[in-house]
Amino acid sequence: MGRDRPPSKFPPRLPAGQKGGENFLRRRSLQQALRYSEERYRLLVEQLPVAVYRTTSDGKFVEANPALAHMLGLRDAVEVLRMNARDFYVHRKDRAAHLRRLAELSTSFAEFELRRVDGRRFWVRDHCRAAVGPDGKVRYLDGILVDITERKRAEAKLRTTLQKLRRANEDLASLSLADDLTGLNNRRGFFTLGRQLLRIAVREKKQVFLAFIDVDSLKEVNDACGHPVGDQALRSVAHILRQTLRAADISGRIGGDEFAVLAMRPRRSREQAMLRRLEAKVREFNRRGSLPCPLSLSMGIVRYDCRRFVTLEDFLAHADRVMYEKKKSQG
Repeated sequence: MGRDRPPSKFPPRLPAGQKGGENFLRRRSLQQALRYSEERYRLLVEQLPVAVYRTTSDGKFVEANPALAHMLGLRDAVEVLRMNARDFYVHRKDRAAHLRRLAELSTSFAEFELRRVDGRRFWVRDHCRAAVGPDGKVRYLDGILVDITERKRAEAKLRTTLQKLRRANEDLASLSLADDLTGLNNRRGFFTLGRQLLRIAVREKKQVFLAFIDVDSLKEVNDACGHPVGDQALRSVAHILRQTLRAADISGRIGGDEFAVLAMRPRRSREQAMLRRLEAKVREFNRRGSLPCPLSLSMGIVRYDCRRFVTLEDFLAHADRVMYEKKKSQG
């Protein structure tokens, strides 16, 4: 009997024709997979709700999706490919600055203004990546554009509102609107500025909160510790309000031991958040032991409703009632 030959470590050599056929099938399978992947990518880009583009470094569009065409006021992506990105910039310097950043960082996020073919201007945020060639130079810019026009309009409205409030404060600076003891607005100043804030809030569709604050047992503090300590307690309340509130909020001492705050906030804001911050500041103040007796405040806060409160006086009276009901329930 002959000895068995050990198995080879290598697969058997295929005839030339059979091997070539398998290579052909493998190449065809890879090509089909590549075409399928490219088709999936194309469909994904076309269906995205945000604008997607590819341009050359000099601005010629190479790829674009329907969302970009719609954003620029064109019929379809084919029209976009006939255009140059440079023609849509409102300020050419924005594109130059964007390209400089991309040359340094390869990816960049920038906000700038564009102009549609019908002349209408809008703001976008560009998320862009530079595709660099073997020579180290930028060959393509791939990016996504998101329309941020509404956000920019809201920011501009807020800036205008704050400017109006600052101008109002400056115009009224010469009037006797300040409380001598605390430096806050006195009753007259609070109502003068508060009415203006309410008008602005109604026009800009903002929320307004009114907090009514009463210093507890101020008479007892004056009797037990003297009026200088009582005055220091009132000045301390004013200091806490300045620390806690925003610059555009209106605060004032409207009576002997009574304070009020008007605050304009976005629609989603919660009124109790401001009270919690004030309460935390009072606790922090008492821990320091700045006064011989603890500072105690009763506070009530209400949200403005133009259908319910005709005047600021009505609004304040309601906040006053809310505060006293809360104070009574706490004993």
